[in-house]
Amino acid sequence: MTSLSKISGTRDTLWSAFVCLALFAAVMLAPDAALAGQTATASDGQNPLGTVLCNIVSWLTGTTGRALATIAIVIIGIGALMGKVSWGMAIIVAIGIAIVFGAGQIVSLLGGGARDTCDVGTIKA
Repeated sequence: MTSLSKISGTRDTLWSAFVCLALFAAVMLAPDAALAGQTATASDGQNPLGTVLCNIVSWLTGTTGRALATIAIVIIGIGALMGKVSWGMAIIVAIGIAIVFGAGQIVSLLGGGARDTCDVGTIKA
């Protein structure tokens, strides 16, 4: 076995360990997000899939999504200032964040002004 293949095998092992750790962290944090108290429901209340999708929308556009977007902009901005990330990538990240937070308006514009069907941000006791 050559030294190059040893290095490649070590990188693969480290990458696999990182992915497993990230998935473990996501699974461990999922109950906290599910029981956070801020829920969204579909307007008819009878559609469980709609309720799940509305919860995802509220998670992405709520305080958690805003915090993640802020962290992403800070990291990309620092990387761009240090020359590690191109300014084009920084602009793409900013446009992506704008699309995520403007998705509701985009959908209502394309849907002919249809009313939002998620009651995002309602707290259930």
